[in-house]
Amino acid sequence: MNHIVKLQQQLQKRTNPKTKIWWENYLKRTITFRGVQMADIRAALHLWYGQEAIRTRCSTEQQKDLAIRLIQQQYCEDKLAGILFWQEILFPSNALSWREDLPRFAALFQEGYIYEWNTCDWFCVRVLGPLVRREGRACAQAIAGWRHAGNLWQRRAAGVAFVNLAPKGEANFVGFSAILLSVCAATVKYPERFAQTGTGWVLRELSHAEPERVASFVEKHVRYFSAEGLSYAITKLPQQTKLRLKKLHRERNRKKALPVSF
Repeated sequence: MNHIVKLQQQLQKRTNPKTKIWWENYLKRTITFRGVQMADIRAALHLWYGQEAIRTRCSTEQQKDLAIRLIQQQYCEDKLAGILFWQEILFPSNALSWREDLPRFAALFQEGYIYEWNTCDWFCVRVLGPLVRREGRACAQAIAGWRHAGNLWQRRAAGVAFVNLAPKGEANFVGFSAILLSVCAATVKYPERFAQTGTGWVLRELSHAEPERVASFVEKHVRYFSAEGLSYAITKLPQQTKLRLKKLHRERNRKKALPVSF
């Protein structure tokens, strides 16, 4: 019996039908759940890792392959176990190399294994963000390059990967804010809801450190924002600035709605 099946058996022992129904309804049935709480996913992962002697029986590359294969599974909990594998086992052991591993991560989006916001955002904040924090500018630029990806979720990740870093702005490294604003300048032009909310979320967090730059960015790109995306972006800005940008957004939308006369 292979390692993946044994972990899946551990997860299945911890299922709760009510948990399954709640999560599938919450995510509007975009992904299938077993019905396992996060604490139980973590417990199952670490129990499995010890019982199967993964550390000694599998090389680092084999462990990375296991983590990727978990994210490729059908159930959300299996995917989250794979994310926790990267975060809590591989990352602390210094096994990640952004030059080697970012192409693997990109493939998860491109091949359709990350296809809804919950898994996408978990992967961003648990794996990609910590990787940028440790590796710095070159890693950040590589992830920011995903802003032009054809896949919605990879584009979202190009920004959401930075949400826990954004409140510190330039304290991360010189040029951080410019990189993040370049991501938002690309992603805000996509009308999909999760492109808009991802962009707005990133800008909201960056506004802690760079309120004037965020306000200027929103003003310059206001015609691209949905009402929801704008609401996210300006949440933390001063009240007068929020009112001004909302008014500008309404005016731009009104002009777009006007009939063309010949």
